[in-house]
Amino acid sequence: MPSKKYVAIQGRNVCYYEQGQGEVIILLHGWPQTSYAWRKVIPILSETHRIIAIDLPGTGCSEPTAKYDTKSIAAIVRNITSKLGITSFHLVGHDVGAWVAATYALLYEEQLNTLTLIEAGIPGLINPSLFVPENADKIWQFYFNQIEMLPEELIAGKEKTYLSWFFNRKSFVKPAISKKDLNMYYKAYKGKKRLKNGFNYYRAFNKSSEYNIELKKIIHIPVLAIGGSYAVGYGVGKSVESITTDLKSVSLDNCGHYIPEEKPVELSRLIQELIAGSQRNKE
Repeated sequence: MPSKKYVAIQGRNVCYYEQGQGEVIILLHGWPQTSYAWRKVIPILSETHRIIAIDLPGTGCSEPTAKYDTKSIAAIVRNITSKLGITSFHLVGHDVGAWVAATYALLYEEQLNTLTLIEAGIPGLINPSLFVPENADKIWQFYFNQIEMLPEELIAGKEKTYLSWFFNRKSFVKPAISKKDLNMYYKAYKGKKRLKNGFNYYRAFNKSSEYNIELKKIIHIPVLAIGGSYAVGYGVGKSVESITTDLKSVSLDNCGHYIPEEKPVELSRLIQELIAGSQRNKE
């Protein structure tokens, strides 16, 4: 990973990692991860672009914030771009990072060149029929992580066991996330305070859904929706069909939920193709 940098937003430090030159690509990670999730993607994309990977507020090396709904977090990301002098960029989000990225596009489309959403159930856009007992293995954490206080009380001291379940259960390319990698995430979420910060994104899920429903409109930038064939698959694309006129939906074969780590080369190629196509359309 590139060296850490910080920018002060609303009196709190937000951590980011920067590498490369050229058009800007901003990367937003998911839960239970940090910008470390992009470690295989950054070297590829930074060959031709300026990459900025942000630790979402309250995760990684970023300080906590007051509100964790996607509208509030998107506003923080916008403030970061303003402080860094970035006026336009390509936005890529995975999991919770895609929640934020989708809301960002609804709020600040004029700043975006392209939008890439990876393996996520977007608040307010995800099909509610997925929230049924038959899908418990896939969606139970949406309920459990939302409960006030209880999850961090139960999991503190057993973070490795808890996080290991997600990486073992939701990945298909098992070697993609090693014991060393798992240890990085375990340390990032160790303790009640760090656990709470991550759970707060889920506790704000209903508020984020309300905002996205209010903000819902058609966006006209190119959108790439990517799922793993052993995870969400084409479901990401289906959830955003109603808000875009320019959508490419992809399901990566032999891949689980953690696409940036399981299929970094294929993911980077898809992002590069999306950007190249958007540039041709401008000419």
